Amino acid sequence: MPATCQVRVLGGFGVTVDGQPVPTHAWRSRRAADVVKLLAIEPGHRLHREQVMELLWPDLPVDAAGANLRKAVHYARRALGDPGAITVDGQVLVLWPGGHLDCDLERFDQAADAALASGDASACAAAAAMCGGDVLPDDRYEWWAEERRTKTRTHHVALLRAAGDWTRLLELDETDEEAHRAMMRHHLAAGRRREALRQFEQLREALRERVGVGPDAETVALFEAALAEGAEPPSVRQTVAVTLANGLVAWGRRNVEEAERLAKRARPLALDANLGHELGEASTLLALVAYAKGTWHQQFREEFADSVRRSANLEGAVFDAHLCFQEYYLYGPEGHEGAESFGRDLLGIATEADSPAGLALAHLLLGEFALLSGHVDEACEHLDRSLADAERAGCLSAQSIALERAAEARVRRGDRAVALSLLDRAMPLAHSSGIRSHLVIRIHGLRVLAAGGLVESLGAVRDGERLLTSATHVCDPCSMVFRIEAARACARANELSRARRHLAEAERISGLWQGGPWSAALWEVRAELRRAAGQNAQAAALFLEAAELYSTLRRPIEEDRCRAAAVG
Repeated sequence: MPATCQVRVLGGFGVTVDGQPVPTHAWRSRRAADVVKLLAIEPGHRLHREQVMELLWPDLPVDAAGANLRKAVHYARRALGDPGAITVDGQVLVLWPGGHLDCDLERFDQAADAALASGDASACAAAAAMCGGDVLPDDRYEWWAEERRTKTRTHHVALLRAAGDWTRLLELDETDEEAHRAMMRHHLAAGRRREALRQFEQLREALRERVGVGPDAETVALFEAALAEGAEPPSVRQTVAVTLANGLVAWGRRNVEEAERLAKRARPLALDANLGHELGEASTLLALVAYAKGTWHQQFREEFADSVRRSANLEGAVFDAHLCFQEYYLYGPEGHEGAESFGRDLLGIATEADSPAGLALAHLLLGEFALLSGHVDEACEHLDRSLADAERAGCLSAQSIALERAAEARVRRGDRAVALSLLDRAMPLAHSSGIRSHLVIRIHGLRVLAAGGLVESLGAVRDGERLLTSATHVCDPCSMVFRIEAARACARANELSRARRHLAEAERISGLWQGGPWSAALWEVRAELRRAAGQNAQAAALFLEAAELYSTLRRPIEEDRCRAAAVG
């Protein structure tokens, strides 16, 4: 056997045997390389064969998984150039047992443990420099690598923090609040007050977009101290910013009354100064308070009426802030009952104010109601009007959702090609909107629904999974359509473990609703999984359970689909 095998898993995968790189084509099959990757990231580079089978072929019977493993090991040995490159010790697979195995991950782990134990900042900086990137970044959708990837990221962040390398920390995670505070203090100590204020604004933006929360109390206090150092009083924008930040801190501490007081103080200031982002934040905080108090309808109506009458540029900010609450209204325990009268009320307000954005939002709600009620033609009419008004108003989020819902209506009609073209139009609008963390994942979900075959469906699932595993924050409730459709598509493709993972996430998120259409959808997906596993009697019972729930909620299209599946 060659004396040395070097395996790289940080920042990418590569193998060198006695100084000669193993070319990509040498692996012959993806699973041959996966066996080497699995053994490389395991402590001791050993793993029981049954564990390997469960990790790589979880949905196959033992005999079939065993045959696949033997084939993968055979190709891996050929790629590495020696039949002893992977040996079997009893039932345990061992990588490179007879020579020197050098793995970059193992070296990094040893250096990180020693540096962190020493507490020496220089040693921690040197160890951090050894991390060449994520573990197996090209395999980020393989769940068997995720635990090791997470551990390595945690090690790397701990090293950077111990080294005081705040700039690098923020390159890795722009929401790291401790790093932002350290930079703010550094700027203030150097007399750079404006840079400290700018650092706070960067943090606010990152937290808002990627995490959906505000800065904590310590950071807000530091921001207030920086404001107090100035010779001039704070600007309106800065006053609103600190007011909202303190409001979010109050909300986080469950001080609902204080959160409401601060939001109500900030909102008129934002309106008068035409501050769209800040108005949206104030509306979001007021919506959270109203939801907690059970007064969301009244709150949204008041804000909608006030904004359409005062400024043609601010209705979108109010709507953006209330998006998730509107979805709760449509998909909550009571279903979409009452949505039509609420939409008509908003339409009257927008018509009186001659507000294109207001008209767009009212027609959108009416179109969604019609679609959920099974009135597809009526839905298309409202959604087309919503899109036209949203385009006149320049409201990107309303355009994106109108196109998304119109695509769903076209799928109901069987016009998949038209649906996909509408979603192609919606995607750049969603990315450019102020609420892309809500809108983009919704479009991915409908792309799975609109796909014409299993290959196309799984491709759309992979695109959505890529978004969910990226650094970008994705709103959990808004990801429900994707989770449901991804689970269904994976079940139909017989990728049952993948389907179960999406179903488990959907079940976790559905706890926000405690009933309603998502509960019915979950029963339907469970039925799909049973049917894929060949348990047809159980599947039929679950389809009927879903159909009954859909019937209660007056969702005829879904009800008919489930009843047909139960007897089909």
